[in-house]
Amino acid sequence: MDIISSLPQEILQRILYFLSQEDVVRTSVLSKSWRHVWCTRPNLVFSDQTFKGKKQDFLSTVDKTIQRYRDQRLCVEEFDLCMLVDGSEDRESVTFLENWIPLLKNMGMKKFDLSIRARHCRKFTDMPSVVFGAESLQYLHVAKFVMHERSIERLVLLKHLDQLHLKKVYIEDAVFQRIISSCPSIETMIIEGCKGLKKINLSDLPNLIYFNFDEPCSIEIRAPSIETINITYGNIRFRKGAEFRNLINLHLRGVDSSLEHMSSCKFPILTWLSLSHCHGLKDIQLFIDAPSLVLFEYQGLFIPSISFGKTTSSWRSELNIKYIQINDGYLWFLKLNELLNSVSKSRIILTIDQYLMNHDDIIRGNVNMVQYMNGCGIAVVVDRLSLNASLSSGPSNLNGLLRICRPRILMHLDMEVVEWLWKVLMERESGDEGDRFRPLWLRDLEQGNMEIKETGREEWRSATLSELRKCRETKSYHTRFALKWRQV
Repeated sequence: MDIISSLPQEILQRILYFLSQEDVVRTSVLSKSWRHVWCTRPNLVFSDQTFKGKKQDFLSTVDKTIQRYRDQRLCVEEFDLCMLVDGSEDRESVTFLENWIPLLKNMGMKKFDLSIRARHCRKFTDMPSVVFGAESLQYLHVAKFVMHERSIERLVLLKHLDQLHLKKVYIEDAVFQRIISSCPSIETMIIEGCKGLKKINLSDLPNLIYFNFDEPCSIEIRAPSIETINITYGNIRFRKGAEFRNLINLHLRGVDSSLEHMSSCKFPILTWLSLSHCHGLKDIQLFIDAPSLVLFEYQGLFIPSISFGKTTSSWRSELNIKYIQINDGYLWFLKLNELLNSVSKSRIILTIDQYLMNHDDIIRGNVNMVQYMNGCGIAVVVDRLSLNASLSSGPSNLNGLLRICRPRILMHLDMEVVEWLWKVLMERESGDEGDRFRPLWLRDLEQGNMEIKETGREEWRSATLSELRKCRETKSYHTRFALKWRQV
């Protein structure tokens, strides 16, 4: 007999505790000592997603296991169940669940993890009320159910529940607020694809650390422990003067409500701020007080007015500005210059995408920018500039961009724009009338070098235009220009 097999049964059960249900069953063939140990371990894990057999067989297996534990007076400390309910007519699954939970409670269950989902059907499936009567519930994942007053008629204080995940659930404000008021220990809350919510208040969750929400709903958060806020489409309300002293990550996408009060908030340890397509940034001047900021991301169809207080010595800004059409080129370049100056102490990654402008308006914008830059405007160093534009607008756009910024790397260029840049940078070819602003930035350029990289490889190498054309005939290549500017 090996040394492990001679260990006391309590030790063997502890070893099995860390194995999956499938691996636990396999241990029964190791020796006589192991033959029955797997049948008595204190934690049970059942998932219909990994069960090989029909649904009725799965329910029967779970039921027989629980009954055997009860008959042998064995303790079930932890019970992890993942199951599917076949619509509102599936009384069998609900009945089993209503029988299991009270039994497990009497068998010493300390931790209950439940993932319950309904099959998609025309009629919503009612959430079984027995679930919210399980005091030992620690993790709850509910998908494709409707939660109404009947669903919470057995609601008790769920002081152990620390993770709540609702997906494609219909739930209204009053029911939601009653549930979370009974779950003071929640640390992680994920609400995705749900309907029915209009306004929620997360003021009674002192332990909430992670919050993810993606519904068009008004949200007020007063959680002192919150570390991550990830909101899509929801309209978060920032309390004026609030201090988010533990917030590390703040990601807002598609937020329409005004973010003006965010200017008065303090984010002492915020390291990652991401603002994507937030119309709440329009027509306001936003100030960010985040001295520990490491990464700032912005993506949108307009250029926001944002300024920063004291920041770290090494932080990064990633700006992705998408445009369908612009009518005032000067104002656009001016706003971009102001934004770049506000993040000038960071390493800037700038992407201009889907960029269309009236050609004459671009020229007028360049004329006005020349006057502005010759006055008090300062060109900002940009680590990388990506420009997705065709030859019809690319040169004029690029002339304007290179008046307000000095990119070290210029990439993601259309092949026609690459050829135009090669002629400008390498051959110093003169341009047409619309290109007359080129000398204004070209005089500050000390050196330009075209580099290529084969798709799938890491290293860049210098190349000529003829070499690039030849390479692109057989393989896919990325192209960029490395630029060295005169120190001003």
